[in-house]
Amino acid sequence: PLDASWLQGYRMQAMSDVSVMPIQQRLLEMGETSELLTRGGDLNALLFKLAERAKILTDADFAALGTFGDDGMLSRFIYFGIDGRVAQSMGNPPIGRGLLGDLVRQEVPLRIDDLQLDSRYTGWPDGHPDMCAFLGVPIRAGGRTIGSVYMTRIRGRESFNAGDELAAAILALQAAATVVVISAHERTGRVALLEERERIAHDLHDGTIQMLYALGLECDAMGMREDLPESVRDDLQAKVVRINHMITDIRNYITMLESETPSGTPDLPRDLAFVVRQLVPPGVHTVVNITAAALQELGNREVEDLLYIAREAISNAVRHSGGSKLAVDLRQSASETALTIQDNGIGYEPSTVRTGLGSVTMRTRAERLGAELTVFAIPGMGVTVRVGLPRRDDA
Repeated sequence: PLDASWLQGYRMQAMSDVSVMPIQQRLLEMGETSELLTRGGDLNALLFKLAERAKILTDADFAALGTFGDDGMLSRFIYFGIDGRVAQSMGNPPIGRGLLGDLVRQEVPLRIDDLQLDSRYTGWPDGHPDMCAFLGVPIRAGGRTIGSVYMTRIRGRESFNAGDELAAAILALQAAATVVVISAHERTGRVALLEERERIAHDLHDGTIQMLYALGLECDAMGMREDLPESVRDDLQAKVVRINHMITDIRNYITMLESETPSGTPDLPRDLAFVVRQLVPPGVHTVVNITAAALQELGNREVEDLLYIAREAISNAVRHSGGSKLAVDLRQSASETALTIQDNGIGYEPSTVRTGLGSVTMRTRAERLGAELTVFAIPGMGVTVRVGLPRRDDA
């Protein structure tokens, strides 16, 4: 059941405040929010719309919604009101230190006149807007805080009042049930996806590889016949080599399908870091840069496909490049969200390299995203894999 008891402590005070709007206005606001919540979509898209809604309801300059993971840190942080170029310059999204993280322990809204004077304030990255008045409201369900709504105003504007607090509290209460339901659906879908991967891996190993192996033995045996012309014998040997390459590709693909992945909802910063730890050996210097703006518009399916492409590109770099450096970068421009994986290895001449199963699957996933996948390879200068995903029209 939803935990609405925390509203009781301040409802009477808020309702007696002259800043509180008439009940008819509040009912209208609730109806508009309810209509927004029924539109469906993935959790990122919903949080973005709710952040926009929070900004409007409280007349804030900036608003954000975050959800907390089991470790009490922010697992998602979706904002509204900050220019994309400014957000990109600030680098990685917050993970829940200081004041933002403290709200996971809050059961009631938190109003602050000047957040920079609060003892929990830990500073901002370069380029961050100068925020002053702060309003944070927990999103609670099942007796615990599962997320928070954050609103701020720039220095020089008035503080938030009881009416703003009530509006945000009602929004958080309405959002709680939908966030819980979508999160549960995402977890269920994640489990189903992992089970499907295991089934595909089993079928590939017990069916496809065994069939290819038998075919290779048959071609090898035929090639040993003394009555065959030399040209036919050479052709059969070439086929055996190709079959062995296919078996290797499929085995690598099975390894990727069966590799351990973090449980729960896919999360690009967390899962990319996991992939790097899993695949990159000691001695290879790796830099992962993910800007907050680039995470705003990615749904679960897009995250899954980008993670696969990143995993394949990183695996190829580790196995073939011989490089000492690897860079993974996710950033957003006015027209696209771009993921780039670059190494400083030996590179290759594209015309001399065969296309493996992993490369084919990378392109298939990029096409499913409506994205453009490009691979730049220069002998002696490394390889760059880049996938550009067009931004949504409603972003």
